[in-house]
Amino acid sequence: MALRASAITLVLAAVGCARSSGANADPHPIPQNEEANIHKVSVQFDYDFGKHPACAAKPAVKNCIKQFDVYDVSGQKFRLFSIPVPKDATGLVKGITGTSPSRTFLPGTHYISVTAEDAQGSESETSAARVKVEIKAKTAGGSGEQK
Repeated sequence: MALRASAITLVLAAVGCARSSGANADPHPIPQNEEANIHKVSVQFDYDFGKHPACAAKPAVKNCIKQFDVYDVSGQKFRLFSIPVPKDATGLVKGITGTSPSRTFLPGTHYISVTAEDAQGSESETSAARVKVEIKAKTAGGSGEQK
């Protein structure tokens, strides 16, 4: 199954995350295992169900879309969470959203990807919808929230 890059737009938001920039790291970062490095990842994207319908609409179609899976593909592919297909999804659906549970993210560059998973468990390529983000090290006493 192929997820066309033009069929999906991915937006990432997380406390302490920002799209990659050349900003310098803080000279006094909190150790990685501290609660300050706990983040939630939120994604928002558009998907065109014209080529591969939602399984709820066409359950007999083998390549229907069952769900979307969100990964951190910075090193090895690591599933962060899944997003159900929106109810009554047909054609172009804008603003599909999902948020991960809280988890530790090491400071540095991360690549977050969304895949479409069909009823057979096959997924689209992680490279079709991927965004680069920079997770900043938080400092002791600071919120670390980035605006």
